[in-house]
Parts: sequence; structure tokens; C-alpha cells
Amino acid sequence: MQRTEKYFEKDAFRKSAAGVILAAEADAKTGGGRIALDGTVFYPEGGGQPADRGTLTLADGTVLHVTDVHETGGVIWHTVDALPEAAQPGTAVTGVIDWAWRFDKMQQHTGEHILSGILHQMFGAENVGFHIGSDAVRMDTSVSISAEGLREAETAANRVIWEDVPVVITYPTPEELAALTYRSKKEIAGQVRIVTIPGADVCACCGTHTRTTGQVGQIKILASENYKGGVRLSVVCGARALAAAQ
Repeated sequence: MQRTEKYFEKDAFRKSAAGVILAAEADAKTGGGRIALDGTVFYPEGGGQPADRGTLTLADGTVLHVTDVHETGGVIWHTVDALPEAAQPGTAVTGVIDWAWRFDKMQQHTGEHILSGILHQMFGAENVGFHIGSDAVRMDTSVSISAEGLREAETAANRVIWEDVPVVITYPTPEELAALTYRSKKEIAGQVRIVTIPGADVCACCGTHTRTTGQVGQIKILASENYKGGVRLSVVCGARALAAAQ
């Protein structure tokens, strides 16, 4: 069965992929179930980022709606709204993600990297909490930051967007990693995926990101409050920032 480390695509813009069912388990309570594939473009919930949504189409044309994706015991399971008899191990499927849903998460996650990196540069702030909510991104910092400081950081973060620099994904060797300075909330065993935004951030991260910072569009801090010795920020990026402005 597919292990988590086999998921991560170097190109987060891949929208669909063919695959084969490896396992299928029914859920009597919902009438649906869950399916494991030999490969997937669906992002499983984790690292503060919600799971992808989309569809799995069987060889006979039956369309199953993917409502959630989770990794359990090294296997990525796709929760579906129905599990017909045709959804058996060995059956070919085509997975297609909900692109509007994915791109929103890419904008929010990349914007969070930029702002977190700038706050770290300017104030030595560590990001100690992060979650992409349905309305806004919640970010918790390790130190208190004034309203003026947040405005300065917001401007600096948006300047990185205007520069439209590439978002670089690398998989350094253990030797390369040992010589690298990067942000990480915890110690990571095995292969580490590094996301670099030149001039803004270098961070260990498994999420999905835009190709360039320009695709984030805009970063806007909506609110801040004192929280556990630091600040809790409510942030929107991309289309969410545009909606807030409108």
C-alpha cells in the first residue's frame, strides 16, 4: 500500500492521475467507505493543511466523491461517499482533485511561509501553531509583536509577493541538511522536504505551495491578539484577501 512519502509531488499543479485500487473498506454507518491506491495526487490532511477533495472515477464510469483523505499507518486512505461492488482491489481508477479547493490551500500555505519567515527575520518569532481554517489562516507566534511591527512585516511579506520569486522544493541529503539553516517545529526522521522562498523563508514542510510567490496574490493580517506570550494572527491570502478587501 502507498506510504505517505510516496505521495509528495514535486509539481503541486498536477490535477489528476491514473491509479489502481489496493484496498477498499466499506463504512456501514455512512454507506460509503475508504479506498487506498497505488499512487495519488490527493493531499492527506496534516501539517495544518486540510485534505484535498475531488473524485475517483472507476473503469466503468462510476464516479466516487472524495470527501476526506488521511494517512493511517503509512497508508493514504481516500474517504468516498459510496463504495460499489466494482470498487475492488485491482480496479483501475482516475483521481481528479478539486482544483479551486487545492489552489486556495496553496495560496494560504505559501503566504503563511512568507509571513512566518519575515516575522522570524524581523523579530526572531517562531511559528508555534498553524492551521488553514475555512475562513482564515491561524498563526501563533512565540513572541509578542506590536501592531506597528505587524504592519511592517505585512508590507515586507507582500513585497516578496511583488518580486514573484520561485518557490523551490528540494530533498537534501543528510550531509546537505546538516549544513542548512531552516525552520522546523519538530525533529524529523528520514527524508526531509525543504521549501525555500528566496529572501523570505527556508522551512521543512510537506504541504502544497504555489510555483512562485506572485501566485499568492496578497497577504493580509485581519486581526491579532495576545496569546500565550506571543500573538495569534488571523491571516488571509490570495482570493481570500481579495474577498476581504471587496
